[in-house]
Amino acid sequence: MAKKSKSPLVEDARKLKDEFKGYVLTSDEQEQYSRIIERISDARSSRETPRDEWDGMSYEQVYLSNKRAAMSYLTPKRNDSEVRINTGTTEKRIELVMNELLGMNLEEEVEAFDKNDNLAKETSQVFTDVVRRTEQIEMSRDKDIFIYQELLTQPSVFVEELWTKEKVSNSSKKGFRERHRCDRRLIQGVQVYLGDINLPDTRFNEQPFIVKYARMNKTEAELLFKNLNPEKWKAVRPGAYKSVGGISTHLYRTNSLDKNEVEAFWYMSYPDNELQIIVNGIPFLEVGAKYTEEYGEFNGYHMTMVSLKPYSGDFAYGKPLTQSSKTLQALNNETIRNLIRKFRQALEPPMGTPAGKMYSRDIWNPGHIVQGVKKDDFQKLIDHQGVTQSEMAMFDLIEKKTNEFIGTSQTEPLQGKSSVTATELRLAQQNAIKMLGNSVLACMRLKERLAILRVKNILLNYTKPVGKEFDAITNEVKDVYARFSIADADIGGQSGERVIQFGEKSLNRAETDMLFQSERELKKRGRNVEYKVVNVNKLKDLELYFYVNVVSKPRESNDLDKALMTEMINQGAMITQLTGRPMSSNKLIDKFERIYEERDLFEKEAPQSLGQMNEQMGQISQTPGMQNMGAKAPERPSVNTMENTI
Repeated sequence: MAKKSKSPLVEDARKLKDEFKGYVLTSDEQEQYSRIIERISDARSSRETPRDEWDGMSYEQVYLSNKRAAMSYLTPKRNDSEVRINTGTTEKRIELVMNELLGMNLEEEVEAFDKNDNLAKETSQVFTDVVRRTEQIEMSRDKDIFIYQELLTQPSVFVEELWTKEKVSNSSKKGFRERHRCDRRLIQGVQVYLGDINLPDTRFNEQPFIVKYARMNKTEAELLFKNLNPEKWKAVRPGAYKSVGGISTHLYRTNSLDKNEVEAFWYMSYPDNELQIIVNGIPFLEVGAKYTEEYGEFNGYHMTMVSLKPYSGDFAYGKPLTQSSKTLQALNNETIRNLIRKFRQALEPPMGTPAGKMYSRDIWNPGHIVQGVKKDDFQKLIDHQGVTQSEMAMFDLIEKKTNEFIGTSQTEPLQGKSSVTATELRLAQQNAIKMLGNSVLACMRLKERLAILRVKNILLNYTKPVGKEFDAITNEVKDVYARFSIADADIGGQSGERVIQFGEKSLNRAETDMLFQSERELKKRGRNVEYKVVNVNKLKDLELYFYVNVVSKPRESNDLDKALMTEMINQGAMITQLTGRPMSSNKLIDKFERIYEERDLFEKEAPQSLGQMNEQMGQISQTPGMQNMGAKAPERPSVNTMENTI
């Protein structure tokens, strides 16, 4: 008799059971696991305690409430006659505030000081440029939209600074190549537990520990954790689970896990220099794993936290715009709901009929014929004619008060004007900034902290080689360091390109002279490129202290810039008539082209022959210290060094 074959589902289940290996905690792991689980539970309880700051709600409740307010959530009807409405005033005003913040173009200016508190000007300029360039590489402007949205609508925003690996397209036959880069990521507030909720965000690095939570599908979890510890990954089962090691305390989660889901907790303690990752109840790192070994020496956590409007000096979270305006938003919704109800009553007033008679509402349809009915048989049960002007004025007042809680746009006072002067635009912008108040200050604080984290990330990772290449001159394989090209840099009062090359050594006198001569020749050809060399070995030895200033630099080509340039030219022409000193044509043309975004609008001095240019570039590429640049050597390298030490 032939043996009956087993079902494929049964076979798959058997294979899964054979592959699964239970994991038993060691005594050290048991002790650490118990301590971490207890801390996670305490942090969660502290965060979810109803508080007066949150109007008697827990953190998750107020987070959901703010999220719904920011998206103009339309609540379901409680009865059929209710008007389902949300004016969306809060959402629109927050959108205006965010547009104003993005339009301010807040930029970071890094300042580096030595141990004697002397400003290292060249070093400061280099780090300012590198921070901006790394932000361009990661496309931080796209991320700012989500980060600002979280800042304006939630009690706090959390952002972490990472060193990540990505695949980028390559013109070679390989198709793709891998590279590392700086990367900042938003963490939703519900994913973070603080060790001490009573520490304000200005003392974030003093938190005894921080816990980051995430739930994901098995495929994503496998990419993150399988290579981290293949043996322990085999013990991970997606879906619901029980704590291992005989611990009865369950990890916290929102709702239950699906059968293909995995959850993970990152336990991080900078003061104790401890790190552990728990995936579906299984600790993945060895006991004694160091926080600084994974994230580097940031002199604090690799992430930061900022609140929009702090409550006090003894509470970590703050008050967002959605929470400030929620009472007036609710009143706004209720007012317009009643106005619509009254408007409906005026269009279709409730009617009374003689006792014992009932009529269908269809009798009021156009062209409908009803027998034995007279108009005097019906009587209105209301005596108003609809919405009055005074009621609309009250609604406008409520909207105005709601706007005062959130902010205003700089263009609102100028609406209706056919022409606006630069002075009017500037005053309107200043008044808008005053109205935004805490929003601008919070964004500046956030940019400062993120820039400091980026500087530390650069010092940790870009001072190391990013690859290797063969040097045809010395017949040796040499380390290749990072190189950054800064477009539209301010070089001697004119727009140009600044190229920053990290390397193992500084240029000697002969190399400096040759590059200086090349720089002068290329400047005659109409190119303005500055080259700076950074000696990473000397940079590591310097005892530098970094600070960040955030300034608003409105993007050029807007109406204000065009108006300001017109006034500048008119006033400059008057000064020229009085003094006889002409304005610089190069600076005027350069500024005009930047504002109107039209390059090469005015003719420049014709360059030399292509052969002479190629010969000049060949000399530059053979200069010692420039081999790492290969075919990408700058057209006019500068010999500027940083404080003669880097």
